[in-house]
Amino acid sequence: PVVANMRWGAVLAALVVLQSCASVEAAKTRIRSGKTPQSSRRQLFAGFMPLMIMRPLASLAVTEYFPPGEETAEFKNLDSKATEFKRKQLEYKKKWESLTNDIVAAKSDDDVVRALQGLRSAFRDTGKGFLPEGVSRDAFLRAVRRKERELEAKGEWQKPVRMEFLDLKMAIDKSQRPMQMGEGPSFG
Repeated sequence: PVVANMRWGAVLAALVVLQSCASVEAAKTRIRSGKTPQSSRRQLFAGFMPLMIMRPLASLAVTEYFPPGEETAEFKNLDSKATEFKRKQLEYKKKWESLTNDIVAAKSDDDVVRALQGLRSAFRDTGKGFLPEGVSRDAFLRAVRRKERELEAKGEWQKPVRMEFLDLKMAIDKSQRPMQMGEGPSFG
């Protein structure tokens, strides 16, 4: 039944297109001849109207229908890749949030340096150097800068911590800006 409906839909679409083309050609001819330009413009617009209506409906047409359980091997392969990607992203996000929480809970510069190094290695280990899905660059930087102000008030957040933070921040910023020709991804 789906295939039969699609055939009738294709026939109907072809008839609409042919009628539109005929109306458009007739309107063009009248406009060129100088006869009744206003009604010819209306006819031209009316000729294009079915095409404007059919275009969104064309995207709803199903070219192939597979009942549940009869997916193609290609679909199953792509679905397994998508599932694997989502799983890895969840693990990466969990690790990223854990290390970010370690920074927020840090009591000394050494704790912050270890957490920043862990974040940078996790960032590099993704293979593409991107933040995990659902992690905002700005929210991450706000949390780290809040901790920075707290440790600076205690007289900490010395040069090694600043350098680790700046290295990670530059790698994140570079991964989020469009690449130039011949430029590869940054891995911090």
